Amino acid sequence: MIEVVPGVYQLSDRFVNLYLIAEAEGLTLIDAGIAGSAPRLVLRAIARLGRRPQELRRILITHADPDHYGGADELRRATGACIYAADQEASAMARGAMSRPVRGNMLVRGLFGLFGRLMPMSPTAVDEILVPGLALPVLGGLSVIASPGHTPDHVSFYAPAYRLLFAGDSLNATGGRLRFVDGPVTWDYGRGLQSVREQAKLSPEIVAVGHGPVVRHPLALCIP
Repeated sequence: MIEVVPGVYQLSDRFVNLYLIAEAEGLTLIDAGIAGSAPRLVLRAIARLGRRPQELRRILITHADPDHYGGADELRRATGACIYAADQEASAMARGAMSRPVRGNMLVRGLFGLFGRLMPMSPTAVDEILVPGLALPVLGGLSVIASPGHTPDHVSFYAPAYRLLFAGDSLNATGGRLRFVDGPVTWDYGRGLQSVREQAKLSPEIVAVGHGPVVRHPLALCIP
């Protein structure tokens, strides 16, 4: 558990990051990790902070991939938290699916199918639909930012008070640099680059990504 800024903690579930926000009014989780392992990780982190599971109020999902929402329903049952996601991602979660198909040949799709069986997705109802521009009562006002590209309705979250961007998979931190990565699970590479440019205009001082370390004081987002 790594403290990003006071009250914001990065949790690592195998290869994916989750972010737990602890405030007097309650707890908020950004992304829910992998089914089975992430709920245990989150509940241990809550206990380490001296808080109760029932204080988890919100689970904010950036997008409907199994490593980002797989543990959401189990956590809701354990805590009573409400799950939030954007519309198209919520529709996929309700089916227990991803919000776009895997690209590539049969071998690539087969490998991702095998990978997917290690990260099960169960139908997960979303309690609240996230709309870009909405300000959530977290960190003094946590803005919902549209950041499609990796998936059709991917969202990020920005806390102006800390100039902190929770980027999900709209950005990747490789070698300490931030960039958008193409690949078989990229829905639209061009739209992803546009999302990177739009997020760069926020001039974040801290970027917390779904995969990789937190990047502080980025000189620039890496845009091809």
